[in-house]
Amino acid sequence: MNYGKKALSQKLKTIGSEEERQKNRFSMFLVMIAVLLFVGLVIAGAAFGIGAFAEIIRNVPDVDSVSSVEPGQNKSIVYASDGSVMQELVESGSNRIPVPYSSFPPHLVDAFIAIEDSRFFDHEGVDVKGIIRAIFVGLTSGNLSEGASTITQQLIKNNVFNGGYETNYGDRVERKIQEQYLALRVEKELDKSTIIEHYLNTINLGANCLGVQVASMRYFNKNVSELDLSECTVLAATTSSPSRYNPITHPENNQRRRLIVLKYMLNDGMITPEEYEAASSDTVYKRIQTVAASYSGQHAFSYFTDTVFEQVLDRLQTELGYSETAAYSMLYSGGLRIYTTMDPTIQKIVDEEVNRSSNYEYLDSDGTWKTCIAYSLSYRLGIRIESGEEFYYNETNLEEYFKETLHVHTFRLLFDSEETLYEATSAYRDHILSETGGKVILENVSAILEPQTSVVLIDQKTGQVKAVSGGRGDKDALGSLVLNRATQSTRQPGSTFKILSTYAPAIDLRGATLATTYYDSELFVNGNRLTDWWGDTYTGYTNIREAIMVSSNIVAVLCLENTVTENLGFEYARSFGVSTLVSKDKSPVMTLGGLTYGVSNLEMTAGYAAIANGGVYTEPIFFTKVTDLSGKTILENVQKTDAVIKPETAKLLTSAMQSTVEPEFPVFPRESVVSTNVSCHVEGVALAAKSGTTNDANDLWLIGYSPAYTLGVWCGYDESQVIGYGAPFHRTIWRAIMARVHSETEVGDVSSV
Repeated sequence: MNYGKKALSQKLKTIGSEEERQKNRFSMFLVMIAVLLFVGLVIAGAAFGIGAFAEIIRNVPDVDSVSSVEPGQNKSIVYASDGSVMQELVESGSNRIPVPYSSFPPHLVDAFIAIEDSRFFDHEGVDVKGIIRAIFVGLTSGNLSEGASTITQQLIKNNVFNGGYETNYGDRVERKIQEQYLALRVEKELDKSTIIEHYLNTINLGANCLGVQVASMRYFNKNVSELDLSECTVLAATTSSPSRYNPITHPENNQRRRLIVLKYMLNDGMITPEEYEAASSDTVYKRIQTVAASYSGQHAFSYFTDTVFEQVLDRLQTELGYSETAAYSMLYSGGLRIYTTMDPTIQKIVDEEVNRSSNYEYLDSDGTWKTCIAYSLSYRLGIRIESGEEFYYNETNLEEYFKETLHVHTFRLLFDSEETLYEATSAYRDHILSETGGKVILENVSAILEPQTSVVLIDQKTGQVKAVSGGRGDKDALGSLVLNRATQSTRQPGSTFKILSTYAPAIDLRGATLATTYYDSELFVNGNRLTDWWGDTYTGYTNIREAIMVSSNIVAVLCLENTVTENLGFEYARSFGVSTLVSKDKSPVMTLGGLTYGVSNLEMTAGYAAIANGGVYTEPIFFTKVTDLSGKTILENVQKTDAVIKPETAKLLTSAMQSTVEPEFPVFPRESVVSTNVSCHVEGVALAAKSGTTNDANDLWLIGYSPAYTLGVWCGYDESQVIGYGAPFHRTIWRAIMARVHSETEVGDVSSV
């Protein structure tokens, strides 16, 4: 994408127009009216306002907490379902290490002042000019996001008012008045260097880093005193949104804001043009990724913990009114107690089986078993050419180069080894630099182990998620809050969708039974010839039990079209918790999992858990409650439940899906077509399951349950490359997890469902 000057040039052309001048004159008129109204209101409300203001000032909190808190104090703790500690978010010295002002390189202080408070050394805690500017910009442009908080005010807001999390406008105004009053007091008691010292030692800089020293070690593996200009601006660029501008997970966002910091520093005379050019062309993000890959500090959070944190952060903001910064501060050092639903034993089993390389073996065409292993590419390249324009490229551009320029038509973003992956990125980078004469300002290369897997395991009786895996590979190397394929990725569900969208409503509302029969023969849908997965043979008269057992596509479409109707199938799928459906999914191929946006593993597994729970859908949860430092519950998960199908329907569907797993069920009368899920059988455990495979075997699913747990497994490549119909990864992993869970945990009698 080009972030050049075209848009700016277009804007400049319109500024001088008569229409624009008329708009500016009208805006100035509005400002004058607003100022007159404001003055009038101030005079009219003086008597009342003075009393209210005095009352607000009387309630001002103590400012002793303006300095940095001791490391480890008020740490938040995450508990597993058995009461054991899963995670302590602030371990002693791990995420806040105060350092003196003398340790800060001058460029670091200048960078934060340039982007956050350019008049820091001139005002006395409250920037009156900044407030007037913010009002003017808001009235003239309609953009009310222009900030006027000084560094002193931000320090007070974060350390005295816990980041400012008022839930209504009145409380917010009261806090703002108190904040400004305290800022004036603090400026009289502390010198500027002490204020900036406290500020830089306590600010949230992403990746669970509170303060510049910890952030410096996390991103650059060096003390803050050793940072150069480019590295200082990386830290300053993260302040407004530590998650959005995290230089590890979102280097492009950080780079754009970092260049703004450098421009402000140049305009304010803090750096020379030569320093600006050198820093803006620095490949700082390559160093950051190198450090991240070898980071040996605090372990990255698990996929389960990632999900819990995302949900808690979201609810702190949406329900309690916290700002993003305040929510992070509360999560990492607010003394919260988070009670999750994770079962440590089950989670350990899931993690081990997902990452066991032998579970990814397949029978090759030469009759030998081989381990499937490959690497996909995530790539970001940014360059600046001599004119100052910047251009950004990704793995799609790299693929186009190999196919269209080098005419390697078989090229795909899947590599046999990491070495060949890095060779391809080096060749592409050299090509771009040769073509443009530019300089690299950003490069981020990630090799992702493939094929990937996601797993969700739910206690269907309670809706509690007991284990989750968002992917295979070294999570510590990937970091915290990375892509979770179990909860965030949506994929085509294949034949697993037949149960929710077709057979459930057919039996539940349309009077069908497992004996209801359809004729499996040649069928055309929207002009296209539909076949069953096993080829061009047809099974003739086939009932629903048999159709589920062998996953007949033709019978599923006939049942949806002739018995259920697309509208009813659509509504039933939504009642099972599938939130990604859109109206154009109402089509014959809906039953085959041909969806516009796909569906997540979490939602599919929760839908099957409803069948396992006698037809009652229970909203899946990852935590039960969150308490504050005093033990008061501030967040609680009150689950929604809904009887989506009758208990009798659930029993019939369970019986049919047992046919796909249990070897004692008779095989399908046509010997050439049998269920392939019998390999999932676990001795002594009653199981019911349904597999799903999309076109070209891009997605492999197996979702099913025992009397205790519902388990969903997805396997596939991130970019939907072909796996192959013979790959048994999903079945192998599903059976391994189910066998171990039922032998290594206490689940009671599981001999029947």
